[in-house]
Amino acid sequence: MLHQEVLDRLIEKHPEAVLVRATLEHALPPTFVDEVFERVASKQYTRKLLFSTLVRLLSLVVCRVRPSVFSAFQFMEGHIQVIAKTVYNKLNGCETIVSEAIVAESAQRLAAVVDEMDAPLKPLIPGWKTRILDGNHLASTQHRLQELRTLGGGALPGQALVIFDADRGLVSRVYLCVDGHAQEREIMLEALGAVEAGEVWIADRNFATAVFMHQVHLSSARFIVRRHQGNGRVREVGPWRRIAESKTGTIEERSVVIEDGFGGELEARSIRVRLQKQTRDGDREIELLTDLPAKITAELIADAYRQRWRIETAFADLDRVFEGEIESLGHPQAALLAFALALVAYNTLGVVQAALRAVHGAETVKNAVSPYYLGLSTATSWSSLELFHDATDWTQHFARKTASRMARLLVAMARKVNLAKLKKHPRGPKKPQPARQHNKNSPHFATSRVLAQRK
Repeated sequence: MLHQEVLDRLIEKHPEAVLVRATLEHALPPTFVDEVFERVASKQYTRKLLFSTLVRLLSLVVCRVRPSVFSAFQFMEGHIQVIAKTVYNKLNGCETIVSEAIVAESAQRLAAVVDEMDAPLKPLIPGWKTRILDGNHLASTQHRLQELRTLGGGALPGQALVIFDADRGLVSRVYLCVDGHAQEREIMLEALGAVEAGEVWIADRNFATAVFMHQVHLSSARFIVRRHQGNGRVREVGPWRRIAESKTGTIEERSVVIEDGFGGELEARSIRVRLQKQTRDGDREIELLTDLPAKITAELIADAYRQRWRIETAFADLDRVFEGEIESLGHPQAALLAFALALVAYNTLGVVQAALRAVHGAETVKNAVSPYYLGLSTATSWSSLELFHDATDWTQHFARKTASRMARLLVAMARKVNLAKLKKHPRGPKKPQPARQHNKNSPHFATSRVLAQRK
């Protein structure tokens, strides 16, 4: 049992770590995880090793509490009644549909908590719910599997298509694919089933297909996608009209018709931004396609598309804060489960940031709070949090609370957080690297002698 007096002392000492731990326990309680597994899994089954135990073990690695799966296995000795080989076999056989369900259903639990805090992010398109769609190829793994040991090149364990809820700052769904070379458009067809009325879907040029745009429109939703120049089903109607000058460049607009290939047509708008500075890909202009009504200005649409960086930032935080792409997990199903749990861990930071917004304001949290230091505080304080209480105590205390009760607790804890400990330190522009001088006679040099010349 979690004693309130001890919990209060932990909150005073490590409020940000308790915030993250409490949110994680609420997102993935063992009973919830096992219920999802029993309902969704079609091939795997449970004997001595519960799926919730496997998730807790892998979460220790994802949250950087332990450096490897085997290290986490040793850390949980006494709580696992099977050998390490059984753990790895269970990981390698995890069905992607189970990993997807864990992300989607835990996101629903956390979204309810965020809504109770009444601290939403500023909407990108007023009156519309915004969803950002993007793909992520998992990094190559070590060649530990016997079949990989004689192969050169990088071993790709799979890829993911992620849907980001921009209004709450949470990943709402993920679609996983074990084929690291598969096209994102193949997975996109599954994601179309998640489109709901009243949403605006923002996506890059990889998703600018007639199928995607027509299906989103038929679902009473709307889209903003970057036009792919090879898309021949977009027919221009009329000349470009200059709309405005923005911070990034000149904005122009014209009408277009998007054909579906079966005789159907969709009236839409094409918005072109002539950039003052080229993109990192060398592009000097960006053309967007949208079916949003004319009352939504081209400037607002162009600015909303620029907010795609939110999902890019999410991927960057996953890489910096969590261990979602574990090099030693070469089996696709195991690697994708780890990535899914990293998405859940990322969502816990989103809930914590919502609690901080409720206390300190949205602009303060946006400009001052670093997700990296939130994750670092959790990893370094994890063992301290369990010094007086076992993992089951944390679960029992936070798992069954209602969304409203959980929101009040998190906001109360957020008042104890010292934002100075979580302060961002953005770096300035990179300086050009000077040319290096090489001594052909000696590949090394003494640093002390070089520094002595400075004096």
